[in-house]
Amino acid sequence: MIDFVRGTDQQYEDLKAMLEDNLCHVFKNCMLPPGCSRTSGRIGFEKEGDTYALFIDKGITCSNRRASSLFRDWIAEGTLRFLDYTDMKEFLRSLNCLY
Repeated sequence: MIDFVRGTDQQYEDLKAMLEDNLCHVFKNCMLPPGCSRTSGRIGFEKEGDTYALFIDKGITCSNRRASSLFRDWIAEGTLRFLDYTDMKEFLRSLNCLY
């Protein structure tokens, strides 16, 4: 996950272009932030019409005090949906404080 959190603008543009096929793209062995109940997991991205979905293995917990409630909900539920790509990118970049 750290690769997405600290991704460059060009890497985010490449990801956005990849999602134009409307398939779910899954990345394995993504390093999770310290304090998570697992050290790594799968993260998936999918464009659903005009919205975007962000997936993660379900059931992960986080004891990191800096983790937002939105992050905790995402790792507990396994899915988070965004109205546009910029919102998803900003959410991921906001997680930098966890590392």
